[in-house]
Amino acid sequence: MGRAGKRELWLRQPRRGWLAWILYACSRCIVAVLLALPWGAGRAAAGFVGDLAYLFDSRERRDEALANLQRAFPGRGKAWSRKVLRGVYRHMAVSVVDSLHFVRRARRRDPAELFEVIGFEKLRAVGDGRGVIFVTGHFGHWEVLGAASAFLGYPVWSMGRRLRNVYLDAYVQKMRQSTGQRILDKDGGLRSIIRLLRRGENVAILIDQDMRRDGIFVDFFGRPASTTAAPARLSMRTGAPVAFVYARLLPAQRRFRIVLKDVIPARTTGDSSANVRDVTQQLTSHLEELVRQSPEEWLWLHRRWKTFPGKYGPA
Repeated sequence: MGRAGKRELWLRQPRRGWLAWILYACSRCIVAVLLALPWGAGRAAAGFVGDLAYLFDSRERRDEALANLQRAFPGRGKAWSRKVLRGVYRHMAVSVVDSLHFVRRARRRDPAELFEVIGFEKLRAVGDGRGVIFVTGHFGHWEVLGAASAFLGYPVWSMGRRLRNVYLDAYVQKMRQSTGQRILDKDGGLRSIIRLLRRGENVAILIDQDMRRDGIFVDFFGRPASTTAAPARLSMRTGAPVAFVYARLLPAQRRFRIVLKDVIPARTTGDSSANVRDVTQQLTSHLEELVRQSPEEWLWLHRRWKTFPGKYGPA
């Protein structure tokens, strides 16, 4: 194993001990303070935290995010890119407060008051007892999607990688599952997903992380991006439809809008490789359209184009 591989393995090791516990305790205290404040005040405080994160985060990370913004939006200037990137940090912090308030309020009152739903009637046209593969990206309020899924009538199993801090991970998992969402470990969960879909349960998958050699290349902002083909392949194997969804806050109403943008029926005939690529590109294009509309609501800090064709051998 090379030096990079050893470093990655070390970074993924669980963290225990007093230092991890102190970080967990500090996080719980911050959450308690933010939840004690009125929602608007909590959002304002989180926005300030986001501003601090923007100022004190590593210059390398910010420079890479700015470079990606300028490649994706070549007609915009550097001042615009810096403004958007600052908005990204603010959105990340504020969306945590929004998600926590949603979970708390959903357990105390009629959840239907907390969101409006658009497009879910499309599922009835393809529904035949199979599960649904819900797909989204790190855009808008993706955590709210999982928290709201049971109230929508489509409780999901979400794939996610564990946090390194075992104390913080246990807390986050408990919060995520408190409204009916269930969590599958990202490592080694595909066989479990196939069984779930075949017995009529639903899964949720994020598609906008660099997948290294395990992904396929599709176009994202005019550049090849290594993307998970799991939704398309699972759909072909199980017959489950793929639904692209997203959630955004309606600040004036203090409610969320949850949108099912598109449903792609299972493609079980024809060229399987072409079908997988077409579906993956279609889902990625849906995400790109949203990011173009509100770039500050997407995670530009992630190294989305880290892998390029030929990096691990012939493309």
